[in-house]
Order: sequence, then C-alpha cells, then structure tokens
Amino acid sequence: MNINKLKQDLNDLSELRPPKPPTGLWAQRNPDCSLPLAIVSAGSSYTRIWTHQTWSEHSYPPHVRYVRHLKRWHVSTTARKILPSVAFACAWSILLSSFAKIFYWSENPILPLKVAKKAAEWSAPTFSFLSAPLALLLTLRANASMARLLEARGAWGRLVLGTRTLSSVLKTYLYPVHPNGAVLSVRYLTLLGWLLKAQLRGEDEDSQQQVARLMLGEPQYNEEYEWLMGQPKRTVALTSRIRNICAVALASSIASSANHTDNPLDHTATQLLIDERIRELESCVGICERLFGSTIPPTYSRHLSRVMSLWILLLPVSLISSGVSTVAGVACATTVAAYVFIGLDEVGMEIENVFQIMPMQQLAAAAQKDAGDQFVSEMPTLTK
Repeated sequence: MNINKLKQDLNDLSELRPPKPPTGLWAQRNPDCSLPLAIVSAGSSYTRIWTHQTWSEHSYPPHVRYVRHLKRWHVSTTARKILPSVAFACAWSILLSSFAKIFYWSENPILPLKVAKKAAEWSAPTFSFLSAPLALLLTLRANASMARLLEARGAWGRLVLGTRTLSSVLKTYLYPVHPNGAVLSVRYLTLLGWLLKAQLRGEDEDSQQQVARLMLGEPQYNEEYEWLMGQPKRTVALTSRIRNICAVALASSIASSANHTDNPLDHTATQLLIDERIRELESCVGICERLFGSTIPPTYSRHLSRVMSLWILLLPVSLISSGVSTVAGVACATTVAAYVFIGLDEVGMEIENVFQIMPMQQLAAAAQKDAGDQFVSEMPTLTK
C-alpha cells in the first residue's frame, strides 16, 4: 500500500513539475517557473539537458554552423542585452568623428585644436597597447566564471547520483526491517532537488509548498509537513531528518530482534553506509550554497567595467589620430570592437551567476525520478 501510494504521488509530482521543456515557442509554456527567459537562447542552450539530437544539431560543419548563427543573430539574447551599450558607443564615435571632420581634419585648425591633435597622435600608440591587457582581463573573468559553472554542474550531477544510490540503499537494507521509515525517507529524498532549486533560484513560498504538500500531504505526514515548512534551511533540515529516520528505524529493528532472539541484528554497517550517502548529498548542497553566496570579487568586476568604459570612449580618438578619416569608418570600427568586447563581458556576467543558466528543472526531476524508480521497482526473486 505504501509503495503504490508513493508511485501515485511521484507521478503527480512529475505532472506538477514536468522535466522536459517544450520545443518551438516554448518560452510562453516553460514549466520552469524560475528560469530567467531573457537569457534563454532559441537554439542550443545550456539551460536544458542535451540529447543525441541536440548534439547532432550543435555539431554541424563550420560553414553550416556559422550561417545558422548569423541567421539567428537578430534573436540572440546576448546581442539584445548589449545593444544599448553598443548603440551608445556607435553614437559616441559618430559624434567625435563628425567633430573631427569639421575641426580636426581642417587644413588650418586653431591653436587649441593643434595641441589636441598632437596629443591624440602621441597617445595613439600607447592606447593601442591597452587592447591586450583588456582582452586578458576579459579572458580571466570568463575562465573564473566557467570554473564556477563547471563546479556547480558537477555538484548537481553528484546530487542526482547520490539520491539514486541512497534510494537503492534504503530499499535494500531499510525497507525490509522498517517499511514506513524507508518510504518516509524516500519521500523526503525526492524533495531534495526541488527544494534546493527553489532555494538557489529564490522561488516563492507557494512553489515550495506545492511540492512538499504533494509528497507529505497525507494525514499521517501532517506533522512532517509542518515541521519541514517551518525550517529556515529546508535542504539541510531534510537531510538531517532522513538521517534521523534511518537511525530510529534501525534502532527499533535492533531492539525488536533483541526481544525475540539471543542474536540481535547488527545494523552498524548499514548505518555507516546510509550516513556516508547522506554526507555526500550534504556536500553537494554545501557546494551550491557556497557558489550562490560568493562571487568573483566585485573589485575585479568594477575595475574591468571602468577600463572597458575608458577604452570604448577613447577608441574613436585613437582611430581618428591613426588615420581613419571618415565618419563611417570610425563608427563601424568602434561598433564592431564594442560588440566584441562588451559581448565577452556580458557572457562572463551571465555565466558567473551559474544557477540561472543551469537546467535545474530537469536535474531536480532526474533526481526525483531516479530516487523513485530505484525504490518502487520490484526486482526478480533470487532462487537458491
């Protein structure tokens, strides 16, 4: 009875939180209520788990890839976000080059403009040297952001594996001696991914209550539900409660066997195995909390932003003093350079906040499904 009700509740949870994002115009029907749609690309995206079809589409020959990316340029989320800054850089270059066309490139400039012209010509070689340090700053920033993303993705991968393994351990060792404790532990375990996602994405209370009420909504679990919802850090409380349930269930089994036999059962090895698996889950939760609570030092980001602003503002001056004598030439060169460098900066910013771009809906659903499948599946009887 407990297993059948657990199966039904898991199916209901899968319907409430579907793992697979719709295709096509899926932004309006996206099941992930906390996914920031402004950064989700229309094509291949890191915000979903990839399949064979995704890899096949992503691995087209270079000429096909380039043409496809150019055709989708107008719907690029990165381009849309950096467009105001690039437009400002273009307008600024047009303003300066128009001013230079009237005064700077005239045959007989007045004395102050002569001095400004000489200063610009002398500073042009020095300014060109700034491009390499700026590119290095952007590269280091992108590498640090990528390291954060890979660590977070690895932690969630281990969490999915950990829930699967712990569920199998509970079914194998705890369920035969204490079915109710094992079922309750798995109910908590299937909530771990969803509550961690809600914590990292800042989902509202109703979203968390819907999931918890579905798995702990039965009358016999009312006290469990109220206790969990009253905890300040629910993911930590959840793993602690699983450890407590397992310890009490195994102790009860030992006491029961001691009353009926002279050789009571020894569940020490089982307790150690379960505790080891729970510590792995707690480690994954801790890594995610650390990544969410810390970032690349803001001093680095502020300095990079100021250097970037100075470089973009002075780039038209350098181009003019280097011999670019048309307004269109200065504007085009400045616009392309601004797009490249501002785009790199924005990509680093997006990746730095790792949990907004990870496929957490699918990962949480995978943790729930694996835990449920490992527990509710009935294996064939082993014959002697």
